[in-house]
Amino acid sequence: MGFIILLVLIGLPAAEIWVFNKVGSILGFWDTFFLVIFSAFFGVYLAQLQGKAVLQKVQQCLAEGRVPTSEMLDGILVFIGGILFVIPGFITDGIGLMLIFPPTRWLIKLLISKRVMAGFVARQSAGSPFGFRFRDDEPSPSSQRPTQEIPRPRGPVQDAEIIEPGKS
Repeated sequence: MGFIILLVLIGLPAAEIWVFNKVGSILGFWDTFFLVIFSAFFGVYLAQLQGKAVLQKVQQCLAEGRVPTSEMLDGILVFIGGILFVIPGFITDGIGLMLIFPPTRWLIKLLISKRVMAGFVARQSAGSPFGFRFRDDEPSPSSQRPTQEIPRPRGPVQDAEIIEPGKS
């Protein structure tokens, strides 16, 4: 996981600079500059349109009494796509467009769902009653339960009422 974060933090800006250089050598500085500015505004506009559509779907699901899990994932992906459009660069714009455009978003959502469900099923079959663990090296919560019973009070149980001072 640390390698992926390092790759994103160092590799992505380096790749963006390389693409800027290539596009700038073909189009020129000002055309490239205005293309990046235009793509940011266009991306925010697309994210706003798709965000409103997703919000309507969420409201429709809630009105029907269904849990809008798929629609919420759509909303998260559209939000991330909008953020990627605001970040200057052609690679981030391409990824943002894939997250905002409904057919490609559907494919990304399918991949995420399969990965999450595979992890859920694998962990559930490993013996965790909740289907998840915080870390792989931690024992499951069921193995940490005490082996002896909790002591119960002995004798008769009496009903009691707590009266606060000054109140009747």
